[in-house]
Amino acid sequence: MRNYKMKALIVLPHLDDEFALVPIIKQILSYSGDNIRFIFCAERKNCAIMQRKRRAENIKALELLGCRREQVIYLNDHFPVDDLRLIDASDEIYSFIRQFVVANNFKQIITLNLEGGHPDHDSLALIVGKLSDNDKSLRTFFVPAYNNRRTNVIPLSVFRPLEAQKSFFIKESHSLFIWIDALKIAFIYTSERSAFIKLLPFIVYNSIFSRSIYVSEKIDIETVDWNESLSLKRYSVSKQDIMKKIEEL
Repeated sequence: MRNYKMKALIVLPHLDDEFALVPIIKQILSYSGDNIRFIFCAERKNCAIMQRKRRAENIKALELLGCRREQVIYLNDHFPVDDLRLIDASDEIYSFIRQFVVANNFKQIITLNLEGGHPDHDSLALIVGKLSDNDKSLRTFFVPAYNNRRTNVIPLSVFRPLEAQKSFFIKESHSLFIWIDALKIAFIYTSERSAFIKLLPFIVYNSIFSRSIYVSEKIDIETVDWNESLSLKRYSVSKQDIMKKIEEL
């Protein structure tokens, strides 16, 4: 079980992925506003104006949750990490996070799950998992964002793990309407309107009816049917492409 009173490093693939961790972020902040730091990895760097807009939205979303700008690090201020190609910077990301953890005495990292939903999510989960494999004092926690698990007639699942991964996860309970800020965040990110429209039914449902979040301390790429994954079918990134880089860490 995670210790909400302990300092936590939240490492996320993209600016906007905090929507999937709202209950955890709010729970940590309820104990201390100084006990949390964020590292955001990949950005679309081909348009400086859009990059500035996205960062402004990100800071606005985090301030909504009670965070401050000085608690946020963007890796693209240190070295290039491209959207959809996070895996290409795996060495730099691994080294940066490892040094940051040691320098600031973090004992827990929270990130998104390895679930075949997006290649950057999968790659970062594997990088963070490798960190904890090499430092047994460091606890890592993985939270589902979205994957190809069907929800009734919708060929998508948000906030729920894959069926093959259910045994890895515990379902944490929080206060009623704990997800409401995720809904507010969805409307802050006008730069990602089309993406959040697809997620909106799930966010609305959670905002009204759910007080839970799924959390795991384990990932396993073999539980992902990669041929059916969004990472391959939507983004054309192969399992071999990701694992080759991870094995080199």
